[in-house]
Amino acid sequence: MTTDSFRRQGYTVFSDAIAAADLAMLRGVCDRLLQEPPEDGGKGLHTIGLGEARRFLRHRHADFPDLERFVLGPAMGAVVRDTLGGDGLLFNEQFVVKGAGKGASFAWHQDSAYVGFDHAPYVTVWIALDDTTEANGCVYILPRDIDAHPGIDPHDWDDEGRELNGYSGTDPGVAMTCLAGTVVAFSSRTLHRSGANATDSPRRAYIVQYSLEPIRDPKTGALKRFAKPVAAAEPA
Repeated sequence: MTTDSFRRQGYTVFSDAIAAADLAMLRGVCDRLLQEPPEDGGKGLHTIGLGEARRFLRHRHADFPDLERFVLGPAMGAVVRDTLGGDGLLFNEQFVVKGAGKGASFAWHQDSAYVGFDHAPYVTVWIALDDTTEANGCVYILPRDIDAHPGIDPHDWDDEGRELNGYSGTDPGVAMTCLAGTVVAFSSRTLHRSGANATDSPRRAYIVQYSLEPIRDPKTGALKRFAKPVAAAEPA
């Protein structure tokens, strides 16, 4: 069962979860957003972009009807059910682009470390928009039994790299080299990183994250990002 294997290793790979038309749509939206000026590069926690070297194109699904249909649709609903075991809520979404020849790496971290308070684990659905290799900055994962190790590890902020770092060991992790359209789904408690892009083409990915319950600040009750219901998975 996919949910059991996901919990034992902290991630699952789906090679055929994305239709060709949806992949083309994701690429098109990403390329349109890339025409906008990059973020200003201001420093501070959660300001993790590095201009053309590492761009985060965030929270734009409502501006593109086909993108909103996709992130709230049954294909993503199936991924959520196969990983978290239930119907999900959209929590967060963003395109991540590493620039050609200068795309910056990203340090080991758990996505949960960026939330800022304790919360139930969610799933990160990482979608390759280009064939992804070690040369162009693929994701690396440290397998993790999320039942045995459910916590958020200590992280340190690196001001120069503009990122959190949650692991300084020697394990290189498992390289998620894959074809465009592949989905790598991993727990928000799973340590992962990505390499630099040393090729002459950008490396594009789309990240969409889902939770089983709204993620709220326990002190204020304020909703963190989104909590939009996702369509139930279609019957097999």
